[in-house]
Amino acid sequence: MKMLNVLILVGLLYSTTACKEESKLVLTTLDVTEITSSTAVSGGNIIYSGPEEITMRGVCWSKTPMPSVNDNKTTDGSGSGAFTSLIAGLSANNKYYIRAYAINQAGTYYGDEKSFTTSSEKQIIADHRAVDNFNKIPEKYIAEVKKMLLAYTGESHAYGIISGLDALKKAMPKYSCNIGTGEMSTNSYLRVNSGPTVGEARWFTWFAYPEESRPSASTFIKNLIKEYNDQGHPIHVLGFGWCWDMVGLAEVGGESKPDPVYGCKFWGLSEGGPDGNLGWGLDAEDYLLSGNRVCLDTYLQATQEYIKYCEENGYLTQVIFTTGPVDGGGGGYFRGEIGYQGYLKNERIREYVRADDSRILFDYADILSYDDDGTVTTVSWNGHSYPVCTAKNEYPVLDAHISATGELRLAKAMWWMLARMAGWDGTN
Repeated sequence: MKMLNVLILVGLLYSTTACKEESKLVLTTLDVTEITSSTAVSGGNIIYSGPEEITMRGVCWSKTPMPSVNDNKTTDGSGSGAFTSLIAGLSANNKYYIRAYAINQAGTYYGDEKSFTTSSEKQIIADHRAVDNFNKIPEKYIAEVKKMLLAYTGESHAYGIISGLDALKKAMPKYSCNIGTGEMSTNSYLRVNSGPTVGEARWFTWFAYPEESRPSASTFIKNLIKEYNDQGHPIHVLGFGWCWDMVGLAEVGGESKPDPVYGCKFWGLSEGGPDGNLGWGLDAEDYLLSGNRVCLDTYLQATQEYIKYCEENGYLTQVIFTTGPVDGGGGGYFRGEIGYQGYLKNERIREYVRADDSRILFDYADILSYDDDGTVTTVSWNGHSYPVCTAKNEYPVLDAHISATGELRLAKAMWWMLARMAGWDGTN
């Protein structure tokens, strides 16, 4: 009899455990994308096979951590699976916290928390919407852009801007430009500096050294700015054209250890850095994972240093922030885990720029993730969905690793940004 009771008890325990396992609900909050001054896009993914139907799902948000369905929320259907949420009614230049939610008879479930910061209504951020609004640039500001000198310095990817501007000029002559080096001032066309080549060593890895032992590369960009200003034809707009610096496979050291928060390893190139050519993460804390003092914040700090240098010396040069490439070249760098950590780095740049209205962003990555008809291309890694270069913007590949279509999109967004920097408010 005792044995029978034991068997019955074991059976009940198994039944209870099996029921709990069957009812287990896994809910993930999707990364926040397409952030503007008043809207953003997120969503969730529900994995569930239990008996209670998911009757409501969506995302909830607030300006304080741990938002709930008692705060603002979207309603995006029912059932399990992935869903997309459009978040509207946000205030400009504010930080928000967001979680996906799902409701059934058993209760309310929440996904992991994400945070994001909306942009300022007046802030200049050239992303895929800049391409859509390119044709709205008034003639007055097209003329103002023709007084400028642009230097989008970098390596191979940066030449996509130069090629695109040249192609745009041929297709639409009123957007005239001239590609050269050291050209004197004019008001007849946009001057585009074609050199010198600038990689991570000249733009930012030097910032990771102690200040008293920084290499000669630490003065390269400052000297370039000073030289042009002293000669009376200043660089008006200066930015770093990323190559595969944030997603490349370093020959020495390779990838980092997995990040405990994001679950991915970090890759990247850091030539000229104090610890050699190693993968690198988002901030100084990631040194424990990578053994590399270079991180994404190194780029942000070095770029901010150039902005400060221009302000202190009264130079006319405006230094902009930029995001990196999202093409699949070089063995599929921007796919899978490597691509996801690259996306995290681009997101950190965007968040940093939005934190200060005076900062300007040329969002190279976002521009190429959309086709002219508004279609965005995304891929996933480990449950995280993120945007990548569309096929039309990448193929057939030219010398800047993207297509002629992609180069033309970059050129249109660049003209839009330069017109905004010349004083246009972005309206007709």
